[in-house]
Amino acid sequence: AFSGPFGPRAPARARADELGVQAVPSLNLVCDPDGNYITADEAKEKGIEVMKLSGTKFRKMLRAGEEIPEWFAFKSVVDVLRAEWK
Repeated sequence: AFSGPFGPRAPARARADELGVQAVPSLNLVCDPDGNYITADEAKEKGIEVMKLSGTKFRKMLRAGEEIPEWFAFKSVVDVLRAEWK
């Protein structure tokens, strides 16, 4: 069963000592049209429009050799992905 993106947090925290790892929460960050990163919750609260790129569109752009926006993925990551997809 699908638990959603944050479902594993509670079990990971509960078993941190046993597993020898510490779960690190990550914020759902988005990018505004000015290139600033803010949390999705803050953007929603303030009515700020955010830039979006779907995973499907990203993969198509990656395969086609198109420029990937820096706000979406670091250039170094894009370079590694492109090297692996050849």
